[in-house]
This record gives sequence, structure tokens and C-alpha cells, in this order.
Amino acid sequence: MICAFALRLSAGAVFLAGLAASSPAPALVEKVMTVCSGQLCPFFKPAFAVPAGWYEDHKTGMRLGVRLLVPLGESFDTAPAIIYATARHNFEGEDLAGAVAQHQESLRRKIPDVAITRLGDVAGANGSAFQQHEFVSPRLATQPYERVAMTTDSDADGNSYVVRLVLTAKSEAVLQSTEETFLALLKGY
Repeated sequence: MICAFALRLSAGAVFLAGLAASSPAPALVEKVMTVCSGQLCPFFKPAFAVPAGWYEDHKTGMRLGVRLLVPLGESFDTAPAIIYATARHNFEGEDLAGAVAQHQESLRRKIPDVAITRLGDVAGANGSAFQQHEFVSPRLATQPYERVAMTTDSDADGNSYVVRLVLTAKSEAVLQSTEETFLALLKGY
């Protein structure tokens, strides 16, 4: 009797382990507390590996409220392209399409002549799908060309977030030359 129970218990454990291994795991947004205006403020940081040939500029990123990646040998001020990531708490349970529409509406209010083109979705490693768009605003001196990818994610407590990763470049040629790195980052998320 005890032996049969042990066999069933071990078979169940093997099944659950196999199920856990086959299920996509969330990338998990990290919660970091920062000091801003003399008080503690939450900063939600999308978790992913920094691509080869890039480094994370923690100081500038924390000042700007983003996770900031810069090509090796460059600084935030001199880089022809940067990648930044944001995560915002999704209290209302907004779906991805609504979050994308809200972001684009906000951008159009600031830059009425921005050209927005829908690109193909990119599947992340954890099973999430990034909805990707190209933004072109040639009159902007610092960020005229961008690839913006958005998805949803969670933290260790199960809270929902809207995650945005952005590749921004000073020219279309630089955008194209760094696009492969950006796509690899999305696929590895």
C-alpha cells in the first residue's frame, strides 16, 4: 500500500516537473526603490540580459526612469543609438492593444507629424509576443528613428505590467545596423 502510494506520488512529481519545464516562465519585472524628491519611489525594471557589445548605464537610466543600454565605447550623450526599457504597473488590467494605442495617441499629441508603421510581432523566449512599431520623426534631432516593442509581463508577486523596449537612433542607417541586436533582445526576453 505504501509502495503504491509512493509510486503514484513520484509519478505525479515527474509529471509536474515536466509540466513546469515545458511552460513558459515570465521574464519577471523587478521592483526597485529609488530616492526621488526626498522620498522613496518605485522603479519597475524589465529583467533581461544585456546584449553583447552593449552596457547598461545605470546612473543615467535611474535618472531618466528607464533601463538604459548603450553601445560599448559610447556614452548616453554620444551614442548614435540606444536601447531603453520601461515597465509600468498595469492596475487596470489593460490589454496590450489598448496600451499600444494609448502610447501612440500620447506620442501623436507631442509630435503630430510622426509616421507610425506596424511591424511584425516578435515572439519572446517566455512565450510572450511583442507588438512592434516603427516611429519616424525626421524633425527630431535626438530620436528621429525608433523601433518600439511592447508586451505584458508580471513580477514575482503576480502583478501585471506593460513593458516597452525601444531602439532609438539618430539615422535610419544606424537604426538598421542595430536592429538585429534589438530583435535578438526581444526574442531572448
